[in-house]
Amino acid sequence: MLKLLLILCIMLGTSTSSLAQQETNRRMVSPGTDFFVPHWFVTLQAGASYDVGEAKFSKLVSPALQGALGYQFNPLLAARFSLSGWQARNNYAYPYAEYKWNFVQPAVDAMLDVTTLIDGWKPERFFHLYTMAGLGVALSFNNDEAIEADKRYGIDFQKLWHDSRWNPVVRAGIGADFRITDNIAIGAEVNANMLPDHFNSKIGRNDNRDWHFNALVGVKFTIGKDHGRTEPTYEVEQPLPPRTHEFVDVPIEKISFNVNVYFVINQSIIRANQLQKLTRLIQYLNEHPKAFVRLSGYADKDTGTHEINMRLSAERSEAVSQYLQEHGIAEWRIRRFAKGDRVQPFDIPADNRVCICFVYDPDNPLPQKFEY
Repeated sequence: MLKLLLILCIMLGTSTSSLAQQETNRRMVSPGTDFFVPHWFVTLQAGASYDVGEAKFSKLVSPALQGALGYQFNPLLAARFSLSGWQARNNYAYPYAEYKWNFVQPAVDAMLDVTTLIDGWKPERFFHLYTMAGLGVALSFNNDEAIEADKRYGIDFQKLWHDSRWNPVVRAGIGADFRITDNIAIGAEVNANMLPDHFNSKIGRNDNRDWHFNALVGVKFTIGKDHGRTEPTYEVEQPLPPRTHEFVDVPIEKISFNVNVYFVINQSIIRANQLQKLTRLIQYLNEHPKAFVRLSGYADKDTGTHEINMRLSAERSEAVSQYLQEHGIAEWRIRRFAKGDRVQPFDIPADNRVCICFVYDPDNPLPQKFEY
């Protein structure tokens, strides 16, 4: 049992060390960003309605309900199908009569988020102000009180209707949502509805339109997610390629000649147009068995970080080393070094994406000296 626990501890320690090493080798390139998700929503509201008429304000107020199913296309624009109504009321001035009726009003509304328009989209914003405008129809019914008043008092309702009546509606309004959670908000809305003069059964001044106003509060439910967040982007710093032989970076006083192998930015793959140089280098090394080559990899300091450029320069010298070995040059004749971007042998930045192959041949009568 003790042996088993010891093995488990060793395995856990190894796993933890591996994960820690993996985290160490990662560098965040860009953090996660928020993005908008189109979504459906439902609103349920209740409040009061007011019908314009010749009476005190309190005598023209009625209860009101509104429910809606909508879709938010983008942070600015949404559309909804709403169903509102309940009761409306009005008065006849002389002879005096109070009456009420019921109606149901389906409508299609377009909505604009004013807060996002002014200040941009923010997923965690607490307050949203919006405007709406739409078209609908009002189905009015149960007009018995107006009909009874017309019979009892001899009131001449010039536009009295019986049974039921459909009225076209043009509406507009303003509202606000107060975010509670990602899926729930408290909402308030005020809207104005313009209807034909028949809506309240009587003729208005100059035969004008009838107006019906709603003031509502309620709850908005977001169906699903209204925003998401991308994962952070990491750049994994790869470990240096393994070596079978280690050499100390001692200065070589006598360099017979050098061959420059150039690379594309952020790459360590030897291009086809550089292979002819390596072919001549391999031929020379084969003809001069005492010669050896010192490979120094470099990177352009104008791009990348020091850590990335150090890794890239090591990969470039390793790529040239592997190519030489694959073509018959013994590994003991090759010495590899990574200079990163701390040394820039050339004035042109792009030329520093290079691996310089310094050849030392004791039999060469005219050696050259280099400082890098």
